[in-house]
Amino acid sequence: MRSHEIRSRFVDHFASRGHVRLPSGSLVPPDWDTSVLITTAGMQPLKRYFLGAEAPPAPRATTVQKCFRTVDIDEVGNTARHLTFFEMMGNFSFGDYFKRAAIDLAWELVTSPTGFAFDHDKIWITVYEGDELVPADEEAVELWRAIGMPAERIVRLGGDNFWQAGPTGPCGPCSELYLDRGPAHGCGRPECAPGCDCDRFLEFWNLVFMQYNMLEGGGLEPLPAPSIDTGAGVERVAALSQGVHSVFETDAFGDVISEIQQWSGARYGVDERQTKALRVLSDHGRAMCFLASDGIEPGNEGRGYVLRRIVRRAIYHARAIGLERDVTPRLHARVAELWGDVYPELTDSAAHVRRVLTTEEERFSRTLEVGGGLLDDVLARSGAVVSGDDAFRLHDTYGFPFELTVEIAADHGKAVDEAEFARLMDEQRERARASTQAVAFAVSDLDAGFKTEFVGYEQLDVRTQVGALETGGDGLLTLKLRESPFYPAGGGQVADHGVIESENGRAVVEDVVRRDDDQQIVARVERGEIAAGERVRAHVDLELRRPTMAHHTATHLLHAALRQVLGPHVTQAGSYVGPDKLRFDFRHDQPMTPDELAEVERIVNEKIVENRPVHIFVTERETARQLGAMMLFGEKYGEHVRVVEIPEFSKELCGGTHVRSTAEIGAFVILREASSSQGVRRIEAIAGQVAIDHLRGRAADADRLEGEVAELRSEAKKQQRSGRAGGAAAGNGRESALLESAGEEGGIRIVTAVVDDVDPEALLQVSDRLKAKLSPAVVVLGSAAEGKAHLLASVDQSAIDRGLSAVDLIKQIAPIVGGGGGGRATMARAGGSDPDKLPEAVEAAESAIRMRLRSAE
Repeated sequence: MRSHEIRSRFVDHFASRGHVRLPSGSLVPPDWDTSVLITTAGMQPLKRYFLGAEAPPAPRATTVQKCFRTVDIDEVGNTARHLTFFEMMGNFSFGDYFKRAAIDLAWELVTSPTGFAFDHDKIWITVYEGDELVPADEEAVELWRAIGMPAERIVRLGGDNFWQAGPTGPCGPCSELYLDRGPAHGCGRPECAPGCDCDRFLEFWNLVFMQYNMLEGGGLEPLPAPSIDTGAGVERVAALSQGVHSVFETDAFGDVISEIQQWSGARYGVDERQTKALRVLSDHGRAMCFLASDGIEPGNEGRGYVLRRIVRRAIYHARAIGLERDVTPRLHARVAELWGDVYPELTDSAAHVRRVLTTEEERFSRTLEVGGGLLDDVLARSGAVVSGDDAFRLHDTYGFPFELTVEIAADHGKAVDEAEFARLMDEQRERARASTQAVAFAVSDLDAGFKTEFVGYEQLDVRTQVGALETGGDGLLTLKLRESPFYPAGGGQVADHGVIESENGRAVVEDVVRRDDDQQIVARVERGEIAAGERVRAHVDLELRRPTMAHHTATHLLHAALRQVLGPHVTQAGSYVGPDKLRFDFRHDQPMTPDELAEVERIVNEKIVENRPVHIFVTERETARQLGAMMLFGEKYGEHVRVVEIPEFSKELCGGTHVRSTAEIGAFVILREASSSQGVRRIEAIAGQVAIDHLRGRAADADRLEGEVAELRSEAKKQQRSGRAGGAAAGNGRESALLESAGEEGGIRIVTAVVDDVDPEALLQVSDRLKAKLSPAVVVLGSAAEGKAHLLASVDQSAIDRGLSAVDLIKQIAPIVGGGGGGRATMARAGGSDPDKLPEAVEAAESAIRMRLRSAE
């Protein structure tokens, strides 16, 4: 049977047995499904039917669904079976029939002369062997035995026989059907059976017994009604029906491969390189046409990057067999010809798809002309490992995709230093961020005939003279002062702000740019004018300098505390020190535990309370080294260096500004710890008045939340007595109290609360209504249901523009309740095992929200 007949027989079989025919959904998942980037399974467009969130068009349905899986992109071409795009045939029961009927219907189609007509003596079955959460599926074993399947051809397997489409959603144990293709396809071991890695037993149909909904955090809850979801790949059934070893030898690919062979002269099976190229082009050619026909366009992120990646990989392999131009439009024409009658979008969007693919091919062809030759040179002079620096240069300067560099290097028996490449990418991003901080016209050096003397360690208000000065648009100036109290950005510390005043005008300092051991100032005129040569008063904004000093000294305490808790391998890898917060990157190869973070925070606050003096002195570099002062690897130090010492605790070389004693810091709070890059962790923290305000707000919020929780519990008890507890009704009954409790920060309304006995779906409805009434708003709600904790965060676009993200909030607070979660910037959810910690979780959420909004102002 050819592929078209396989599709028809499958759908006709189930349509004649009461299943409504549904069209394939798009490869772009609907807006309500954020669990995957691209549709990966036949049931995904139907998930809301399984969850009971939407009524299905009929109790039974059958489809042939377009699917794409990104995880196998790099494997396509290397094996006889890996694909990206494939067609998944399925039959579905939405609470209608269950295991017995699913097994009977599948067996009838597989063995019937009008179906697939497979030899029933060569069919094997697998069932779920069970685990601590889900029992072994002995019911399925008995049902297979009842239709005549011998016990010796029923195999119990583990993880692969529990199926889920993504990290959350409908799931359940499954039975898979395999066909024994004979010893010629196998490994030769006597124990070979389904589950073996060889190709003798080919799985072609999966019957999923949908019983559960996988929650964020890994918990399971029963579905509203047990259902059936099956999936049989057109390509695999074709390989079995047509008696070929590989899916690439079926008509589904053979018709495309035959065309490519005519264009190129390459031959399948002649040598490894030609065979790989033909496999890649036939698979990626199909995939790119289907992706583009569903509206996806090449880009640098998300689905766009997936399409760009497969187009560029296909073009590279086309060049390997002599195809230099017009590869993608020819591939599209053949794919549309072969599949256009089944998927009309291929022909309806033909002109647009050809234009999109041709543009991408032309763009990458130009990249290959330069980057390909350079990669050849790199490979020729590299040993067993291509340096990350070479891979980065190819990527950054010539636009050569890193994944393709890795693949081509592997073809030559070489590896790529991926860790070094990742480090260089991180450094590039940091440079890009830093470059935006300086005003463009301040890049050129001013010739004032002198070097500015920085006096800002001792004086914050000085009388001085303006040297050279240039004007820009909108009142901007770049100028030099003979003596300057303004600290120039450097060493992780932000530049000072302040004011420059003369008899004739006033300008506000917006940036101070470091020029080796000199500086230039960027200022904006507020009134009058500032002229070169005149005397001025320059004074630093103390309201910004003081918290910056507190944060800088706190980084030194933090560094020493980390080395004390984690070990002497900890060294600084970068920092940010400003009036709003500090960020400290350090070398450490694993996440810190909550206990380790708490101990570091305790040590820093202990040193603050001890009121230790901060000694600062200048000495010779070698003397500082002998004194044990910390020096950053890779930094260039002069003969004389500045040492910042906190006696008996910390001693570092540093050019930044600091408080006089640790007590001036006031308080220190760690906000978060996360990965920065390979082998580097990042801590964000606050100190000084910012930390004190944070702690005061947290205490006030705790008191308020305690009162709200008591009120909500009382309300819940009333509703339970009146038969209205739980679900959406309970959420509606509490909305007025939640609306009244809303706080505000920077024009954004904030609601954070624990709402008892509301199920997760009702929690979403409550949050949507609150956000609509309070917009712009951020809503974080928690609920305990059936002994588990549930959290939901919902964020307006206006808050997202200020740096807030629902998924970031959820990932920060979910561990508090012993769970995990995910989602997107606008909405995210989590589940956990410790509902008693819900008040603490929502309290942490509000603190994080307020800090983010304050820092964005």
